[in-house]
Amino acid sequence: MTAVADALRGLKISPKEIANRSRLPLERVEAILSGENAALSEVRAIAAGLRVPLHLLARARPASEATSVRPLFRDTKKGQASYDLTVEKVASFIEAALEILPPRSGLPGWLQAIGAGERTYAEADRLAKQFRRMVFEDHEEQPASDLFLVLGSLEGVIVSRLDYSRYEGVSLVAGNYCFIFVSPRFAGRMLFTVGHELGHIVAHHQNGDRALFEEPSDIGSFGRHSQEESFVDAFSSCLLLPDVGVGKSLKLFRDHFGIESNNLTDMEILLLARFYGVSFEVAARRCEDLRLLPAGVGHSLATTLSKEFGSPEKRAESLGLPARPEVSFPPISANLAEHLSSKINLGEISIGWAADRLGVTIGEILAANVRPVEP
Repeated sequence: MTAVADALRGLKISPKEIANRSRLPLERVEAILSGENAALSEVRAIAAGLRVPLHLLARARPASEATSVRPLFRDTKKGQASYDLTVEKVASFIEAALEILPPRSGLPGWLQAIGAGERTYAEADRLAKQFRRMVFEDHEEQPASDLFLVLGSLEGVIVSRLDYSRYEGVSLVAGNYCFIFVSPRFAGRMLFTVGHELGHIVAHHQNGDRALFEEPSDIGSFGRHSQEESFVDAFSSCLLLPDVGVGKSLKLFRDHFGIESNNLTDMEILLLARFYGVSFEVAARRCEDLRLLPAGVGHSLATTLSKEFGSPEKRAESLGLPARPEVSFPPISANLAEHLSSKINLGEISIGWAADRLGVTIGEILAANVRPVEP
């Protein structure tokens, strides 16, 4: 197995998609994955297409633990091969980000102001309300569909995407900065994942704790896994669906659509899900937690809608319900873009180095209003 093949095998991507992204012939990609040596031009094409730092793709072995960041990534492989390209990408991103960002002497003020207590639903709800009061003007009702933008501008927080990975979300604190990574998915799922990872940072992450890499089954478990995971699931649910807002919204929906049923209908849950930008299942589970639905009914409803209409989303479309709010996920957080622009303009780093190490394109750097100095 070559270094390139070894690096690529842990990614959640098919040979066909690698070929499409790299613009290499499918037959050539399959040959490289089977162990044939890749030319440097082919490695460059794959690295650019998959937004993988070239040095990681070519090396395919764990990096030296010499830097202060690397110890945070010990024991993150979950029994997988010794070289995990996603882990290395995240580590490389954070090393680069900490070169770009100014040093911090302590954790962000907003995080120090939050103190998590016992791992109960009531405490998760209290923390979510406290955080909403910090970042949202209308904290009791406002949808959090702009959560990626809010976090990207919040003191000491960097949010980034996690392309082509088997992991759903990653969180850690390094250099007194809070880092959150989220895989591109259905927008409702991404919102819940970023809320879940924020919950981990609020609840227990401290500077120097190991990075937390989570697969899809780790997020949205709602009691099926550890107490810690259930706690941050509850935090995300309460953050995205504030109880006061849920109550007022449901009353508004009933009045507007003339709904007279004594029981909560699938239409109301779909409206709630679309208004707050979450999935049907998350909205239904929140209604259960608020005692608006009997326990377990949400899952049964989701199963029924999938059988009868293909999915809850297709049911919403058949009813002509309002579209979901747009969820914006900038390739570069505002906090990082600001300092990246300064470093490039001062000539301290090149735009090419930044694109490679951060896993973004030069076009995305320019679109973030980061401009190199004119000669």
